[in-house]
Amino acid sequence: MEKILFILVVILFASPLFAVSADDEIKVDQIGYRILDDKYAVVALDKAEYFRVLRTSDKKEMFTGKLSGPIRDEDSGDTCYIADFTDFNKEGEYYIEVNRELKSYSFTIGNDIYNKAFYKSARAFYNQRCGTKVSGPDGFSHDACHLSPAMFHPSVGNGLSGTIDVSGGWHDAGDYGRYTVNSGLSTATLLFFFERNKVKAAALKMDFPYTGYKLPDLLEECKYNLVWMLKMISPNGGVYHKVTPLQFPGFIMPEKDTSKEYVYEVTSCATADFAAVMAIAARVYAPYDSEFSARCLRASKKAWAFLTSNPGIVPEGGFKNPADTNTGQYADLSDTDERFWAAVELFNTTGESEFEKFIEINSVNDDPMIEKAAWWREVKPAAMISYCYGTQPSKNMELDAKIRLDLKRHADVLIGRIKDSGYKITMLKDDYIWGSNNIILNYSINLIAASELCKDKSYLQGAEEALHYIFGRNPFNMSFVTGLGSYYCMNIHHRPSAADGKEEPWPGLLAGGPNNGRNDDVLRGLSFDTPPMKCYQDSLQSYASNEVAINWNAPLVYVLGYFSK
Repeated sequence: MEKILFILVVILFASPLFAVSADDEIKVDQIGYRILDDKYAVVALDKAEYFRVLRTSDKKEMFTGKLSGPIRDEDSGDTCYIADFTDFNKEGEYYIEVNRELKSYSFTIGNDIYNKAFYKSARAFYNQRCGTKVSGPDGFSHDACHLSPAMFHPSVGNGLSGTIDVSGGWHDAGDYGRYTVNSGLSTATLLFFFERNKVKAAALKMDFPYTGYKLPDLLEECKYNLVWMLKMISPNGGVYHKVTPLQFPGFIMPEKDTSKEYVYEVTSCATADFAAVMAIAARVYAPYDSEFSARCLRASKKAWAFLTSNPGIVPEGGFKNPADTNTGQYADLSDTDERFWAAVELFNTTGESEFEKFIEINSVNDDPMIEKAAWWREVKPAAMISYCYGTQPSKNMELDAKIRLDLKRHADVLIGRIKDSGYKITMLKDDYIWGSNNIILNYSINLIAASELCKDKSYLQGAEEALHYIFGRNPFNMSFVTGLGSYYCMNIHHRPSAADGKEEPWPGLLAGGPNNGRNDDVLRGLSFDTPPMKCYQDSLQSYASNEVAINWNAPLVYVLGYFSK
């Protein structure tokens, strides 16, 4: 009972419920800005003219400028002025002052500003490990958990009964379930980062408390989850959708969760996502661990064989939770994008004509080839970009050129949105869905890809603007990543953070962000006219805006890693 009361005290008093202060009117990236990059702060006031940049140590004025605007930002409801201090390039720690009285949080100007955030957001995956003791230099730990074999849920059918060892993997989000669909895209995003930024990715050190690892740390972490995914393949090559209990556990530590876990039926979405990520793993691990690489490729091809034998979505109509189950569903009414992605990755890895033919047949009606951000329910944008990064000599260069052209057009649209936005971001009203912070970061991955594939470095500044939003240049003047920034979300929907008796949440975790769908009671309690960008609450109970998830942290790692030094 005392533990429950302590948690309630933390929830109520760990951070203010967005009580507005004068300083909250000036929104800056609390991490900072790179030396030669564009540097913008947002001032949300009805009227303002000038701003100053002052050095934190002695309050010395270092730069002055005139605010541009106003811009009426419809998605936030704010009147925004832009403080442009791009021309100020001196390393150090500073803050912004407006009207000689309003002050921003401090920020750093320097080229290594993202290094700490890159490390913490990547190490958050280690902290999400299931089936093993977790500990490290950050002081957060839990004992080994969920080691008992899982039961086959009756809905699995095919005469399967008894138990199966599916220990390991990453806890998916704020709960302790492991979901193949979400796990596939999350792991793939990390492997994409490694494949496209090998030197920087291989140099990342994650402070594992274990010895004997031989792979680069990021590949060791991904392998931990891939090994779990390999346990989820069924005898017929299809892949089980998820392993969870029948109901979400209470807010307890993972080792205290003794709920009976169940493996759920094979789905074609899970199978295709599995085939895609295993094909990526086969080529990424090949230089480091040829045996594991070959194992991944065999599993990918086995999953593909299941897909070709079952050309319609499995199960019919898509996965739905059985009547006795109330855990994450990851329901999808179409598996065509997942199948396309699987074909792309298998072609990129093997060059075999079967996969190239599938790609050509199933891309003929795509126009444009890319216009959205990837997320777990829509993986085709990631597939299109991956096809262009592919190096197989038999690649269809006409298709490749069409994708690149559409990617450039898409990137131009995103840059246009940034110019029109009061907060200088890529988002539209319809993008403020469950996990909107994942959407803005995946838009940045698209812009990074456009920079590299279309040979236009001007897109990189647009890609970086998402980080400024994530780390404080947003309506809440708050960092959406735990443990990073001067003022960050404290009450994330994350069981270890709520149950470990510590005031601080587990670090490096990205909150889902504003959700105009208002899919929980906390958000439904907001005023009916709350703008989309403000449909967020730093509340344990707001799982629809303040939960964390591996597929949100993965693009954060990608973008932070790309811009780290």
